[in-house]
Amino acid sequence: MERKTISAHEINKYSYCPYQWYYERLYGRKELRRLYHERNEALALEDSLAANFNKGLEFHQRDYSRLRLQRLVWKIGLALIVIAVIIGYFFIRNGASF
Repeated sequence: MERKTISAHEINKYSYCPYQWYYERLYGRKELRRLYHERNEALALEDSLAANFNKGLEFHQRDYSRLRLQRLVWKIGLALIVIAVIIGYFFIRNGASF
């Protein structure tokens, strides 16, 4: 039995892409996924969701240590600036000279 009402989720899908909404209503999500996988196999393409996930994992494995090092350098630099300001404050307050 076909539904006669449209949900808020479907309205959101329609506003994003009317063609996607239409074809999903016409064929159903399961059939569209089957056709999608069939097309990708025929064209020797990767599944885009899995490919994007794998690219993300590779990016994080490659660049995570660099990002951690950058953050550590910033924290050390900030700590050195704070220490220099505190030492300078005490020198000026106590009237000490270099």
